[in-house]
This record gives sequence, C-alpha cells and structure tokens, in this order.
Amino acid sequence: MEVNLLDYYLSMDQQRIILYYKGPFDETILAKISTYIKNHFADQPKSGHKLFAVFIELAQNIAFYSSEKDHFEGVDEKKGIGTILIRDAHDKVTFTAGNLVKTEVVEEISAKCDKINSLTYDELRAFKKEVRKRPRKEGHKGGSIGLIQVALKSESSLKMEHKPIDDNHSFYMISTDVEKEVVGS
Repeated sequence: MEVNLLDYYLSMDQQRIILYYKGPFDETILAKISTYIKNHFADQPKSGHKLFAVFIELAQNIAFYSSEKDHFEGVDEKKGIGTILIRDAHDKVTFTAGNLVKTEVVEEISAKCDKINSLTYDELRAFKKEVRKRPRKEGHKGGSIGLIQVALKSESSLKMEHKPIDDNHSFYMISTDVEKEVVGS
C-alpha cells in the first residue's frame, strides 16, 4: 500500500492540524515540541501557558506509561512511544494523545478519567492534593496527577477511547480542548 504524503499533508492542513508526532517521547522531543507550541501561540500568553502545560502532561504520560518502548543509543532508560495531535480551531485547541497500554489497565484509566470528569474545578484541586499525598504506586514515575493536571489546565473534560490491538494490549486515546484567548478585539 502506497501512502500519498501530499494528500495526507493537505488533509491535515484542512483540518487545522498544526502538529502531529508519532515516535518516542524523550526529553529532546519534548523540548522541541514545547518550543514550537510556545512560539506558535506567542500572541496568546495566557492560553499559551495552558497549552504548554497540557502538552507536557499528555507527553509525559506517553513517555512514562506507554507499553511500547524505544531504546536510544547511549541512553539506558527506554522511552515510551505514542502519538500526539494538536488541532488549532478558531476558538479552541484540541489535544489528542494515544499510546499502547496493557489491556488490564484500561478499566483503571477509564475509571480515573470518569472520576476526574465528575468533579468541579475546586473538587479537582482537592483531589489532586489527595492523590499527591498517596504513596507512589510501584512502577509509576510521576505523582499520578498528570490527567488531573490536564483537566485543571484545560478546564475541559477528558474524552477517552480505546481499541484492542491484541490479546494483551489496547490503544488508549485521550483528548481535551483548551479555549483560546480572543486576540485583537
């Protein structure tokens, strides 16, 4: 099967996709994409900060928890592989991130997202403090507050979707919207 890269490129342009990345999420990639986001939204400092924070949390989730890993030459630690798409509509920016997860954790992730979506902003802040105080789970690299932080910064619900890939793995996708500042009015 041939890929028509021009059609793909034009399609992304029509859908106002400003960034699409698939691959390992290491520090260099995170820094480059972060710089791109800061520069792209430089005229909107308030929402630019939110966009940067949402991107970092979603990217770290992939780096830390993707079941698909890559090993860089000269680096002992394997980095998670996944994908992120950023769509810049007129009034909002939509982030969609996805990566492989063990199917056994799909319910746990979905339950956590459902709980996050059920809370008000203030309840979410209290939940973040509560989770931060909990002992860190074995194998977890962060404070398990990444998705909470995404919801707080985006001030929007988390949309989840997952598709089974094989007997042991699923592809898990999370997306959220961030409202943009009105510039020039």
